[in-house]
Amino acid sequence: MRFRTAFAFDIRFQWRHGFYWIYIIICAFYLVLLHLIPDHYRDQTMLLLTFSDPSALGLILAGGIVLLERDQGIHDPLFVTPFRVREYLLSKASSLSVLSLLAAWVIHVVASGIPQSPIGFSAGIILTSSFMTVLSIGVVARCQTINGFILLSQVFALPFILPLLGYFKVWNSKVFLLLPTEGTLRLLTSGTLSMSLGNFMYSIMILLFWNVVIFAWAKMSFEQHVMKRIGKGGGGK
Repeated sequence: MRFRTAFAFDIRFQWRHGFYWIYIIICAFYLVLLHLIPDHYRDQTMLLLTFSDPSALGLILAGGIVLLERDQGIHDPLFVTPFRVREYLLSKASSLSVLSLLAAWVIHVVASGIPQSPIGFSAGIILTSSFMTVLSIGVVARCQTINGFILLSQVFALPFILPLLGYFKVWNSKVFLLLPTEGTLRLLTSGTLSMSLGNFMYSIMILLFWNVVIFAWAKMSFEQHVMKRIGKGGGGK
């Protein structure tokens, strides 16, 4: 019940502060860009843009929302209720995943049609968005200013974009197989190409594993840096 209420609040908060309009503008820009790209580069460019939506944009937007909530004094009254940190993280991850999924489908359908593997494509967007959102919250919990957050978030996110080097054949390494975004790229590729069951299972498992790891880290970070400041008792655990 608390999660559903928080999820609905987050959707309204994002709408009220114009995040959906920001996504509409970004989608329009992406579609214009794809229209200008030569046909033989379009699939790669579309994958890169789709990848950047739940990752780069999700990373920045999630942190911006948390900072905005803090500046508006939302956290103090929120966390003196029985509302828990894990519910807060799940609500943010879910609401921003919905936004990312809508944007990714609009871009793909308008530019290229229905994804060849709708389930794989959607899973890649949702699990990547949730990962980057929770990572962002774990980072922003440690920051006091927007500039500090932007700098620190890039440091934390940099390792996770390395699989792009392999995708664009700049540099490949088996180490990339340990990163969640390797799974992201494989799932997003299923939007235009067929995908084996083994690739699908690997991609889902690596993303789920990293989502669990980053969720535990972000929860600890939020409790140590935000809840401590609020002076919250046991209800926020």
